[in-house]
Amino acid sequence: MFRRWGSSLLLGCVCAMGVGLAQAADFSAGRIAFVNMERVLKESSPAKASMGKLEKEFSTRQKDGAAKDAAFKAAVTKFQTDAPVLAEAQRLEQQKKLLEQERDLQSTQRSFQEDLNKRKNEELQKLVASTNKIIKQIAATEKLDFVLQSAIFVDPKNDVTDRVIKLLETAGAQ
Repeated sequence: MFRRWGSSLLLGCVCAMGVGLAQAADFSAGRIAFVNMERVLKESSPAKASMGKLEKEFSTRQKDGAAKDAAFKAAVTKFQTDAPVLAEAQRLEQQKKLLEQERDLQSTQRSFQEDLNKRKNEELQKLVASTNKIIKQIAATEKLDFVLQSAIFVDPKNDVTDRVIKLLETAGAQ
């Protein structure tokens, strides 16, 4: 009984390997291209424009946050120098104010970071969507079977990243 089960298992594994080899052969017969999305997201004009837009949008809040941080640090330094000569009640009151100021600062920083991350993700999604649209156009035009975005090695003749960046820039200019 165990022999039949073992031989059936062996036969199944051999068949599965044969199917896998057949699929690998079909894969190698297809036309393949590669796109380095990291380069597209760093080097393309639309990506740079998005980053500039975000910097402009959040620059005021970033400056306000930096000013609040500097004011807090100055208040802490002043407290540390004045604490030895203050009365116990005054020292406790200033500590309480500093803790409240620190909590407010942390909340402001957290809110800023969350808003910035949300906007970065929105801009990234737009850029990825338009990039994918262009990649699909290139794949259809050149009758490609596969377009990869991650690979260990890529022959430069299969790398269409520069074309994607160029088309993305012309699409962004329109």
